[in-house]
Amino acid sequence: MVALIITFVFVLSTTTSVVAQEVSDPQDKGDTEATERVDTDEDASDEEGAEEKKKKDFPFVPIPVFITEPAIGYGLGAAIGYFHPRKGEEETAESISPAFTTGTPPGSTSDDEEKPPPVISGVAGAYTDKGSWGFGVGHMNNWKEDGIRYSGAIGYINVESTFYLFDRPADFNLQAWLTIQNLKFRLSRSDFFLGFKWLYIDADGKFKFGENLPDDRPGIGRVDSGLAIQAAWETLDNTMTPDEGQRFTMELWRYDEAIGGDYDYWKAKLELLSFHPFAKRFVLGLRLEFDGVDGKPPLWGYPWVTLRGIPALRYQNEKTGVLETELRWNIVDRWALVGFVGVAATRGDTRVYEDESGIVAGGIGGRWLFRPQDKLWVGLDVAQGPEDIYTYIQVGHAW
Repeated sequence: MVALIITFVFVLSTTTSVVAQEVSDPQDKGDTEATERVDTDEDASDEEGAEEKKKKDFPFVPIPVFITEPAIGYGLGAAIGYFHPRKGEEETAESISPAFTTGTPPGSTSDDEEKPPPVISGVAGAYTDKGSWGFGVGHMNNWKEDGIRYSGAIGYINVESTFYLFDRPADFNLQAWLTIQNLKFRLSRSDFFLGFKWLYIDADGKFKFGENLPDDRPGIGRVDSGLAIQAAWETLDNTMTPDEGQRFTMELWRYDEAIGGDYDYWKAKLELLSFHPFAKRFVLGLRLEFDGVDGKPPLWGYPWVTLRGIPALRYQNEKTGVLETELRWNIVDRWALVGFVGVAATRGDTRVYEDESGIVAGGIGGRWLFRPQDKLWVGLDVAQGPEDIYTYIQVGHAW
């Protein structure tokens, strides 16, 4: 149910940079020749060039939103992102490394300087064929030469989805205000980050059982508020579609009445992503993830298996583990094929959810290098899970 707002955050934090150009001040470039020109034709030419650049640098960018999460349905929406200018930095076609425009294999770029993440603000809204809808606002920023990173969003969602209780589907409707705030600090100039997260959900909803059941159907409302300590180590070459490097994250959450919630429980998460280029045109990606909960969380507080080919909330329990691999083949220039497969399992003592082993899902997809200078690939995946086949539109990497 938080998948919808997470989709908004992802779109606002990545897709905006697909088409946005940063605003620069011509006066900062020290172009003394422009002030010395007196020829009328040259002045007119300069004005035309400035006007053309202004159009390209327009910071407000409309962005289509594609939702392909089976749990909440397939849908469309729109976002408007504002790409904040960064002083002293500009991006031109001439500055793009030839390695990204000629199909040179991953890892062969001549520019090893690491760019900080973009600074973006935006609003978004979307609707799906299952009747789920929502809207949100988000912002991401960084300071101190990428020594401090922040991202946050607030939104409202109306979700039509399904929980699986005792391995049987139970449709539900949930309306909720939700906010998530994320702040991380880089340790010195290393690849290590420490930080905090806050998640707050004010929800109201109920299950939609059969008409032959009593009218006093159980609700699933109440407030859920949690704080997390997070640690991360990251050496990925880019945040859009990595070609090499690793990212290891650990999060320890405490949900408590003392911080405004109605539930008391612990939650922990470990995730490792690793990317390895080889044989000039191949990139192998590996993902390992463990989630666990202890206490008495709400239904949405239990971890669930996240794999392409499996709807969110389908397999939940007190503990979940996922192992997934993906192979990308950069065929020619900007075109690539991907193949992926994953396996997962769930464990727990709660009677509501059953232990599951050998949950397998996988599929194939195609990619197009939409924005070479940011290594942003977009494409379509088709995945087969234990029960059905699903399609996913990808903007950036699926992980």
